[in-house]
Amino acid sequence: MDGVIDLHCHVLPGVDDGPATIDEAVALARRARADGITTIVATPHVDWSYPDLDAARIEGAVGALQPLLDAAGVDVRVLTGGEVAATRAVGLDDAELRALALGRGPWLLLECPLSPTLAPGFVAAARSLALRGHRLLLAHPERSSLFLRSPELLDELIAHGMLGQVTAGALTGRFGRTVRDFALRLVERGAVQVAASDGHGEHRPATIGRELREAGIEPALATWLAHDVPAALLAGEPVPARPALPESTARGGAAGAGRRGLRRLRGR
Repeated sequence: MDGVIDLHCHVLPGVDDGPATIDEAVALARRARADGITTIVATPHVDWSYPDLDAARIEGAVGALQPLLDAAGVDVRVLTGGEVAATRAVGLDDAELRALALGRGPWLLLECPLSPTLAPGFVAAARSLALRGHRLLLAHPERSSLFLRSPELLDELIAHGMLGQVTAGALTGRFGRTVRDFALRLVERGAVQVAASDGHGEHRPATIGRELREAGIEPALATWLAHDVPAALLAGEPVPARPALPESTARGGAAGAGRRGLRRLRGR
């Protein structure tokens, strides 16, 4: 699969827990291109662990990285963005949040809480940001203790116009069996609309297509998750309809390919 758009990737060197050096950032992008990724949105952590990281610094880092990738022959376009924690987002003004949006489009990548201590207040914060006019793509809900415990809360946020982004590696067990099974169920029932790498470096590569194939995701659905919806979000266009899958892979409105992947992975 070529033309993949990665909306969540920690590609910028030396700004967060992604690559530490320029060479590592180039290697991450080169591996992404080999996997079929042609556009990467740089989404470093905008949270209280990196209090000095803001939209201006991210824009400068992207501007510095792109010519280095071009010179290295890595045919990947890098756009600005950020993975914004709710605890940080609520205190930022609307202009800064718009500057942190994916590719300077209308969608903001909001980090779902990984720690139970950060879960209280997340749903209220997300709704507050939405009321301020920000369109929210929820990062890695499959790894969030909040949604693992109460998946109906994710359904409520999606019903209110937010979208979900699954980490491709979660579909193949990178974060354990419980997360893998939940991620596959979210894909199966349409609770997530984007697949992204959340790549950080050699230990967590920026790959998407490989994982979607390994998880048994039907090709039309994989393209929708990894290209069609991401392209629409960057362009500020309506989310395209989820593809109608063949009867052999879609029964009862669920993605049979995802079910087969779930059964196959459980059997390992």
